[in-house]
Amino acid sequence: MSYYETQQTKSEEGIFINYSNGYYTFVFSFEEKIIFEEISKSVLQEFNLQDGSMLNKTFSITYEEIINDLDDDDFIIFRLLKLELLDDI
Repeated sequence: MSYYETQQTKSEEGIFINYSNGYYTFVFSFEEKIIFEEISKSVLQEFNLQDGSMLNKTFSITYEEIINDLDDDDFIIFRLLKLELLDDI
């Protein structure tokens, strides 16, 4: 069986709920939690997601869903590409 990788860019609205050990968790409007393993440098420069000041803020989120078939199981990675703060209170 041959190895494959697919990438799909998506945009959703979500609420930032957690940062822990390099992982960023958002709850999307369809009630699903997504944990981002990778994050772009531009997002890290624009938003401090590690100090708690952005918790429970709503963002427009652009991300990549990367599916790798390294063996018989698919492995999914979520890469955060861009954030836009929607509720700047």
